[in-house]
Amino acid sequence: MKKYLFRLLSLCVALLLLIPPISAAAAQEPAVNLNRKIKNSEKRHFVETMLNFHLQENTMVQQTLEEGYSAVFFFEGCSDNMDDPELSDLSYYRVSAVCIVLALDRQGKVELTYFNDACSTLPDRPLEYGAWYLEEIGEVGPATVCDGTYELYSVYHSGSYEALHLRTSYEDDTIAAVYMMPEGFVTSAADAINIHTRTGNHVIEKAMWSAGCMLVGDGDFQEFTDLIEATYYSNYRFFYPGQRVGCVTINRQQIQQQMYELYQNPDAVDTVLASSRYETPGIYLERCTERTSFPERTVQAAFPTVLMSLPCGSEVDSRSLPVTSLVEEERINICGSIRNTLGEVWYEVAFVGENCYVPADAVEEIPEKTWFDKVKEFFSFL
Repeated sequence: MKKYLFRLLSLCVALLLLIPPISAAAAQEPAVNLNRKIKNSEKRHFVETMLNFHLQENTMVQQTLEEGYSAVFFFEGCSDNMDDPELSDLSYYRVSAVCIVLALDRQGKVELTYFNDACSTLPDRPLEYGAWYLEEIGEVGPATVCDGTYELYSVYHSGSYEALHLRTSYEDDTIAAVYMMPEGFVTSAADAINIHTRTGNHVIEKAMWSAGCMLVGDGDFQEFTDLIEATYYSNYRFFYPGQRVGCVTINRQQIQQQMYELYQNPDAVDTVLASSRYETPGIYLERCTERTSFPERTVQAAFPTVLMSLPCGSEVDSRSLPVTSLVEEERINICGSIRNTLGEVWYEVAFVGENCYVPADAVEEIPEKTWFDKVKEFFSFL
C-alpha cells in the first residue's frame, strides 16, 4: 500500500513541476478594480489604466486626495451602454460616459466611493448655433469643455439645487472650451459649467439637457444625490456654494471617432481631446516602429525581469506601468515584436488578456532536454 501511495505522490509532484508557476505571474492589481462595474474588458482595462496613470502622475489628483477631497473622473465611451446599438447612438441619447469618484480611506488607500455608468460630458446639440453668445464673435453652439483636470467647487445649479462647479481655480471660474460655428469653430473660456443631474430620461425636443455641463444619472435624482454625498458631504456638514470639493478629470479618447461624426469637424474634436490624448498609452505605441506579429511561442526569462504595459520603462514614459514580475526561467508566451523610441526591441506578451511587453534581451529560447533530463523526468514518474 505504501508503495502505491509513494508512486501516487511522486506522480502528483511531477505534474506540479510541469505546471508553470502562476503566483509570480499574477497580474498587478489595478489601484481600483472595476470588474463588477464595467463588463466590457477593453473599456474596463482602459479606465483602470488611466486611473493608475492619474494616481501616479497627475499632481492635482494626488494633492486633492492627500488633502482629503474627492477626485472625480468622467470617461466617455467607457459605459457598457456603448454595447447597446440604440444607446450608443450619440444623436439619440447620451449615456456613454462613466463617472467615478475616488477618495482615500483612513489608512490612506484609494477607494471607490461613487460609480455611475449613465453619464455624459457632451452638450446635447453642439451644432445648434445660438445656444451661446460670445463677445466679438457672436452666436455659437453649446460649449464643449476641453479634456483635462479642473478644480471642483460647490454651487447651486441654476440657483435651484446642489451641484458641482468646474473651474480653472478659485480665482478663475472659467475653463477652456470649444464652440462650433457654421464656418468652423472657436476656442474660448466657458463659465457656468457644472456637474448636474439629467432633467429627464429621453430626448427633449425644445429644451436641452446640457449646453456644456456634465450630466450624471439617467433621470433618477437619487443617483445625483449619491454623488453629492460622496463628494461635498464627505467634508462638509451643511451645503454652501463656493466650497472646495476636489477635482474633476475628463477623458473622451474612447469616443473620438463618434465625436468626429457628431461634430463634423475633426480639427475641433482634436482640440477638445488635446490634453487627454497625451495621457493615453496608445500615443507611445504610435511612435514605435517595426511592429510585427508572429505565431505564439513560448520562451523563458533569462533573468528576473518585469512585464511592462508599454515597450519601455517608466523612466522613458510614465504611462508604462509594471504588470507582473518574472523569475528566472519562468515561461511566457510571446506573439509579436516592436522597436521602441530608444531603438530597443521588445516582445509583446500574450498574458491573461493584458497588453504587456518584455525586453527581447530579457528572454531566451527554452533549451532542448538532454538525454539525462529525459531519463530523470521518466524516473520522476515512478
